[in-house]
Amino acid sequence: MKTKAFSTVTALSTVITLSAALLSVIGIAFTGLYPGILVLLFVTLIPIASRFFAKKINGRPHHFQQHYYTSLTVVNLLLILVVVWMAFVIVHDRVLHDCC
Repeated sequence: MKTKAFSTVTALSTVITLSAALLSVIGIAFTGLYPGILVLLFVTLIPIASRFFAKKINGRPHHFQQHYYTSLTVVNLLLILVVVWMAFVIVHDRVLHDCC
């Protein structure tokens, strides 16, 4: 009993984090290795893990599922904000060279 919000937010989070991670890996060739990129690659695992966990809790009671769907939706929403912020910081530090 997945909610529509969970499915939408998780799909959006997966697309954003995977595209940011892919662009970061490509960016290593131009700007060198940046520690934030490694963090971004590990953050990519969170929406993928939440999708697998949602499949795993399918047989549980409705209240149990609803609690975890709400929690995972909030985590994925925050993850979108973190990835966008990290991309902004990495671009300004490594590409534009105007940080600090």
